[in-house]
Amino acid sequence: MPSRSTWKLNLLAAGQGVSSAGDAMTPISLMLAFQSAGADPLLVSLVLVLGLLPSVLLGPVLAPLVDRMESSRLLQILLPLRFGVGLALAFTDHVPLILLFLFTGSAVSALVGPTMSLLTPRTVPEVKDPGFAFARVESFRSFGTIFGPMLAGALIDAFGARTVLTLDACSFLVVAAVVTLLRVRRYPPEHARSAGLSWLAQIKAGPVSLGQDLVIAAASLSLAGAIVFTALLTVGQVYFLRTDLALSPALYGLVVSMHAVGRFLAATFLAPRIHATRQARALFLGGMAMGAALIIIGLGHNLFIAGAGFLVTGAANTIQGLALRTIVTTRAAPETLGRSFASLGALNNGATLLGSLAAAPLVSLAGGALTLIIAGAGTLASTLAATRRLWQLNLAPSTEPAPAPASGQTAAAPAGTKEP
Repeated sequence: MPSRSTWKLNLLAAGQGVSSAGDAMTPISLMLAFQSAGADPLLVSLVLVLGLLPSVLLGPVLAPLVDRMESSRLLQILLPLRFGVGLALAFTDHVPLILLFLFTGSAVSALVGPTMSLLTPRTVPEVKDPGFAFARVESFRSFGTIFGPMLAGALIDAFGARTVLTLDACSFLVVAAVVTLLRVRRYPPEHARSAGLSWLAQIKAGPVSLGQDLVIAAASLSLAGAIVFTALLTVGQVYFLRTDLALSPALYGLVVSMHAVGRFLAATFLAPRIHATRQARALFLGGMAMGAALIIIGLGHNLFIAGAGFLVTGAANTIQGLALRTIVTTRAAPETLGRSFASLGALNNGATLLGSLAAAPLVSLAGGALTLIIAGAGTLASTLAATRRLWQLNLAPSTEPAPAPASGQTAAAPAGTKEP
């Protein structure tokens, strides 16, 4: 595809890469600040919990906004708001306010993500496969995830956590500027805006949309079940690498970074080649690869096996996430697509929280290596449970109609867009 036809997608993806780097810096900055101040470990854990909990509790409740408003206009409201919350977080020293602003920022981000998922394919309207656009954005986002933590450490040493948090806040203005510059539009279907349903009925439409299509339901539940187990990886890998393999902090950081490198490589070179009709099989294969890699890491008890294994887990993680997003985009009803993404985010983040809560006691009882083996076995079981739906069916291409113009506007061809 000529580069001139994808410049809008590339610009949006670059903005998302900057935002992703900022997203990776904030938890590190806060956890290091709390730890340096001698805070209770529970407070440090709250930083991670508050990054996920708003998506579970508030994402589906607020999601009808995503399906009722033009996507770029909604982002032009949400992103500056997210900047303001981030800036307030950076210049607050009181712990209760820090937690409040962290929760509020995560709640706003719970709407930004689904809105970006709607807008991203519009950057390349001539490409009928949304997986191509999602993969390009994920490539930039995973690049930001690799370098964000490294940049955070250097900046904290040089300038302090407040500077890092301020930069993260400013990254949302960068994305807002890109959205405004691109002038890409994604209008909700006209009948969705004038349906006259109660807010509660609109909220229910999100999870209902995931369950109505058997392929979406099987894919969503399979991945959520796998996430419960793969969430054990975050804690399990620390004890496996530091205690079982006795790695130095430098080697530990190098091995763990292989996961992010795998995500980048898969998003850049593998995911764009997977056609929309093959995404269900890609999700199945990604789950099998993830489970097998975790078991091999736990059994291998070797530095090089661990490094290669985490490379595979990162690649599998990207393939799974992009496959499910493409499946939902191509099969869910256009009028509830934003709520479908929000419900999906709530389901997956809830699964992550559940797995994270189980990780510490499991590691204490079983150790790092066995925890990884259990994580792999659980991932394989969750994936195999959906074998029939994920492997035997091809996916029909999207039949979403062209976006309807807002009142008083003429319809314009969809232009470039940005991705979550």
